[in-house]
Amino acid sequence: MSGLSFPQNIYQSWQITNERVKAINKKLDCIILKDEAHEAVLATINQFDTGRTLYYIPVKPLWKWVSDVRQQPVADVVTAIFAYLYQVVQIPMYSDYNTFLADQYRYVEDMINDEIYEDDAEETAYKEEQLEELSMLQNSGIKLGRLMDEKDRLERMEDTVLNYANAEVRDNDLAILAIEFVQLYKAYPNRSIFDSIRPDLYYAEVNERIKADEYISFYWSGDDMVIETVMSMIDCSFQEMGITDEPIDVVLFDNPNLIEQECFGFESRFFPLLDRLCTFLNQYDNYK
Repeated sequence: MSGLSFPQNIYQSWQITNERVKAINKKLDCIILKDEAHEAVLATINQFDTGRTLYYIPVKPLWKWVSDVRQQPVADVVTAIFAYLYQVVQIPMYSDYNTFLADQYRYVEDMINDEIYEDDAEETAYKEEQLEELSMLQNSGIKLGRLMDEKDRLERMEDTVLNYANAEVRDNDLAILAIEFVQLYKAYPNRSIFDSIRPDLYYAEVNERIKADEYISFYWSGDDMVIETVMSMIDCSFQEMGITDEPIDVVLFDNPNLIEQECFGFESRFFPLLDRLCTFLNQYDNYK
């Protein structure tokens, strides 16, 4: 900008450019980005809207299926899907020690232990049952996590799913869902959901934020003796957060021959599939 000295001229030029970008697409923000390859480069960022939804995948249905030989075909298909989500997409497992939900379950356990003998006999008995369930869900989660981490589950995913889809006895909803997960895996064989999470580009100065591994996770169940307390703690914590880390699409304007890039191709397929998976599993989550 003529008439202005550095860096005011750069700042005003950026303001004008950002306004023009916003006029074209309100979801876009124009930034000046510095990275390993660029000292300064003009870029646009676009944030994917996850709907501020908790994508918590219940594993209790799978635990019941793997424990029932009659349900082995269903167990194999769901385990294959989970293996993909765990190994490739890198969705955290609540029974893994250093995860957000592991901390929540552990905090509830500590809280119960601290209060267990402060109540009457009936309340004490109830809390002892809660502790037993916490121990059970942790041990079950560890065993399921080992299944989900088996490399051959992922390698045989397509065969497992196709065999189930072609079987005479099958759940059509599960078969269709599993096939779509296979298609997603083949289209994006190395894609983690965290690849597009860029907190450094979206209100980087804000520390109090909901992280992606806090709203996307495997958990035990939405129908147990401790989940109400767990969810209450999470809700209270999230209400204090003003920012949610969601996928970011970044386009660098460092090439005059810029080729149009795919925008949220993975995310636009992944999140609806994840939502359908949770809906399917929730049908069986309250079965004893």
